[in-house]
Amino acid sequence: MARIRNDAAYEAARDRLLEAGMTLIRRNSFDGIGINDVLKECGVPKGSFYHYFDTKEDFGIAVAQHYHEQQLAFARDCFSDTSLDPLDRLKAFFEGARAMMRERGYAQGCLMCNLSTELAGGRPAFQAELDRHWQNLTRELCSCLRQADLSRIGLGHLSHEEAADWLMNSWSGALTRMKASRSDEPLALFMRTIFKNEGS
Repeated sequence: MARIRNDAAYEAARDRLLEAGMTLIRRNSFDGIGINDVLKECGVPKGSFYHYFDTKEDFGIAVAQHYHEQQLAFARDCFSDTSLDPLDRLKAFFEGARAMMRERGYAQGCLMCNLSTELAGGRPAFQAELDRHWQNLTRELCSCLRQADLSRIGLGHLSHEEAADWLMNSWSGALTRMKASRSDEPLALFMRTIFKNEGS
């Protein structure tokens, strides 16, 4: 029983570190935070960091993975709702993501976008990890689009894979503009453009 409790405590502390990392990286940047900032944010004792991660880069990759797991779970929850038409599931996914940005005042952006902009160009380990995350999330969109009539959202000339890629690229661009403008309008324009014939 003691081993189970220790494992649970270990995982709980690790999760607190990862959640703190997500908050701080969104608020600042990966290079703009230190390990002590993370420990202070989550209340994990000083000196404990290296019980969980070998380096700051290992920590950053784990934060990206943690965020990605949350994104995938959210996407799968939206896309598995068979009570909705496939395009309504797609709309629910983007509206849900939009609501998360609203809760943060449109200021911090998408963690995956932020990390891709900051780190993918010069750090191969991050580049490979982030590329995998983008591909996985795009595949989830594609699985939904395969059940939809793409002409209803003006993408009938594309394959399902191309349409999923285009949507992710366009949404990511809107998130970047959103962060710069501190405004919902880039996201609202994305929704009006894609779902113009879907009751938006």
